[in-house]
Amino acid sequence: MANTYPEYRDGLQRAIGQRDAAARAIAAASPAGVENVFLVGCGGSLAIMLSGKYILEVNSRLPFYVYNSAEFVSLQPKALGARSLVIVASSSGTTPETIEAARLAKVRGATTVGISRKADAPLTKEVDFLLSAEATTGIADCKLIMLYCLLFHLIRATDGFAGLDEVMRALAVLPDALCEVRRRAEQPAERFAEDYQGQTIFYTLGSGACWGQAYAYAICILEEMQWLTAQPIHAGEYFHGPFEIVDADANLLLFRGEDLSRPLADRAVRFSEKMTKRLLVIDTKDYALPGVADDLRGYFSPLVLLAVLDRFSQQLAGKRGHALSVRRYMGKMPY
Repeated sequence: MANTYPEYRDGLQRAIGQRDAAARAIAAASPAGVENVFLVGCGGSLAIMLSGKYILEVNSRLPFYVYNSAEFVSLQPKALGARSLVIVASSSGTTPETIEAARLAKVRGATTVGISRKADAPLTKEVDFLLSAEATTGIADCKLIMLYCLLFHLIRATDGFAGLDEVMRALAVLPDALCEVRRRAEQPAERFAEDYQGQTIFYTLGSGACWGQAYAYAICILEEMQWLTAQPIHAGEYFHGPFEIVDADANLLLFRGEDLSRPLADRAVRFSEKMTKRLLVIDTKDYALPGVADDLRGYFSPLVLLAVLDRFSQQLAGKRGHALSVRRYMGKMPY
């Protein structure tokens, strides 16, 4: 199904093609010894960092921090210094807070790597290295792949991660595999749009490697792009307050990945399916990834979700007559 979504596939392929550039960036940062890592972004770019957080916490002893760009600039973390690696992401490469974050990191002497869809964006001038896929669709997917290229090379250099080559081989098969995931998601997406087009309040649940997708689907798709009320809920926090709002008509979208946090999602499913008739579980196990070993699927669960949720978003926007590109404030006025 490689030709079903040609622009999407080509963007993924270009993102994977940045692996050598990622290796060079990590090699430049690691000779002096990387002391800590900062993952910095806003909105959807922050969401991919939450998947990166999972990679680091299960594979690396390095201290690391995940920041919203504006908070990073405001707090000016004391741990930020000459042996820090700062990875900043911005889809457009023009996000003012993220550009400011890169400048702060440079002033502190840190090695800076930017991730963007455009190589000629303003962010390019503010970082030591830039990875770009020049993507026109599947932008979040491409950013996440480039982040993975950086982080897996980093943990090889700093923690002796033995699976780098296997991960890179798995990345190479993703363009075709994720196009097939998209194709298989079309019918479920049509049903979702038909069933949920009139709903106005949503709760998205996720955990571990997939927490970023639950966060981003609520704030970036349902709120930003569809003007619907949505709340992201961490599956581990669900039973510490949020589950009290669940009744028979609560719209729960639960994203179940295959990483080490899957039992948290399982618990949320067991409770929710008894309490609401409007529980929709998107389980990455339902989608094949030929060429990806079972022990790596947890890492790639966020990419499966991104492929599936793209079709859900497109179908919902079509049914509601509200294009994903429409904004009320963003880019329309000073703020």
